[in-house]
Amino acid sequence: MTIQTQQEKEVGEPSVVDSQQTELSLEPNGEHEPWKPDTRVKKALCAQAFCVFIISLDMTILTATLPTVAHALGANATESFWIAASYLLANAVCQPTMAALAEAFGRQAMFLGSVGVFTVGSIACATAPSVVTMLAGRTIQGIGGGGIISVNLIILSDFVPLRQRSKYQGLIQLVFALGTNIAPIIGGAVVDSSWRWIFYINLPFCAVGLVIVPLFLRYEEEVTPMREKLRSFDWIGSASMVVSSTLFLVGMSWGGNRHSWRSSAVLVPIIAGLEGMLLTFFFERHVAKNPFLRLSIFQHWSGIVVTLCTVIQGYLLFAMTYYLVIYLMACQLYSPILAGTGLLPFAMTVVPVSGVTGSLITRIGRYRWSIWSGWSLSVMGLGLLVLLGPGTHPAAWVFVFMCAGAGQGLLLIGHSVAIQASCKTKDAAYAVSMYSFARSFGLCLGVILGGTIFQNFLRVRLGNDGLPRIIATTFEAYIPILQALSSESSLKMQLREAYAWALKMLFATSTGVGFFGLLLSLTIGDYTLDTAFIPEHSLRK
Repeated sequence: MTIQTQQEKEVGEPSVVDSQQTELSLEPNGEHEPWKPDTRVKKALCAQAFCVFIISLDMTILTATLPTVAHALGANATESFWIAASYLLANAVCQPTMAALAEAFGRQAMFLGSVGVFTVGSIACATAPSVVTMLAGRTIQGIGGGGIISVNLIILSDFVPLRQRSKYQGLIQLVFALGTNIAPIIGGAVVDSSWRWIFYINLPFCAVGLVIVPLFLRYEEEVTPMREKLRSFDWIGSASMVVSSTLFLVGMSWGGNRHSWRSSAVLVPIIAGLEGMLLTFFFERHVAKNPFLRLSIFQHWSGIVVTLCTVIQGYLLFAMTYYLVIYLMACQLYSPILAGTGLLPFAMTVVPVSGVTGSLITRIGRYRWSIWSGWSLSVMGLGLLVLLGPGTHPAAWVFVFMCAGAGQGLLLIGHSVAIQASCKTKDAAYAVSMYSFARSFGLCLGVILGGTIFQNFLRVRLGNDGLPRIIATTFEAYIPILQALSSESSLKMQLREAYAWALKMLFATSTGVGFFGLLLSLTIGDYTLDTAFIPEHSLRK
């Protein structure tokens, strides 16, 4: 397999180069020197990592506490679903737009603004008197969180050379993975006092973020009149993408759950969403003067494949994170805090593996090994999850959780590096924002399709066992009732077996999806990470 230089990627002609050369940056005197982060970059990285930690907590903090929150607000099954899904939906659909706004209005302004929006959403959720207010707050949180994630990756591409980027992204991903995976534990711990603390706990972190971002992330930016910025921004393409992706995800969420897959209520938004996204791509390629999407990142097959693999990986990551907690609570009968603690083998494997992977990619200058080994471990872990049941020994499920976590840790970094390596240097910021969008889009599918698959199989098993099928519609809220049943009750064991069987079917389906991702990943190209790095942006002293 040939490795393509960055200069040759401009014209698409591959050639063999030495991938072991040292990462270089171009100095003002024309000399090439090894890149090292200065104090300004280190401060910026600290601000980025801190803000990423804030929003990572909110992505999964409701995993073990949603039944309590839903009960307190009097939410029905559909409303309970959207309390969790509205955050992820808003987070995903706004990311391409937030990335484009950062390009037009400045990185610091959009990063700080995103932290502010997330803070407002957290306050709305913490004080929510009703489900409607909670849904509005979660949506606002999602918009802020999406901005933080996408702009964070762009900032990293501004100052860190490609080969070194994986190491520092690995460190930030480590922080993200840590927050995502300890959030269920924190949620389980504070929910006994008051569920509102799940959101109040964000506010001190947000306050610190609002202070350190303007202090540590100070860009040297050209002064452009606001009127010119507003006039040049691609408002039509951006709005079209947000509306289209929202329609598609909402339609998917209703299929097999609220409505039949064949009903117009499901088919119309799905088809309209897909057609809208295709029209958006056409508009961006042929009409928009300043397109907010750079379709040139898909000029190579690798860019397309990595994006698809990232969507699949996002789906599997959420399906595992969320439904492993369901397994621990419904089958092992763990309390919310113990279920969050039980997820630690998965979390504490994702975190270090992600960090080590980034450092190894930087050291050896190759990335495909992490993608292939990550998919292999993920598929193996998913296959082993199928074997879990109510009587599985803790040592067994801990081992299985660790296998699945190791695979996800490898993929988190590998995909990001691959999509940047396959595109032109000038498109790196757009490539990482597309990677972030693809992963968040996959997380949404994990919520939507994972829930649909699990509910449908649970409904079948309950019907076969002569139990009320309505339990499948409120499977989260029913877990406390299941746990409260007498240990001598045969109904309790029947329900545990039903939950376990539905989870087996979900993980079996996910194993097939993961295997498809593995096959796709085998076609990812091998591009050099060694490129002369000439930053287009700088930080003020």
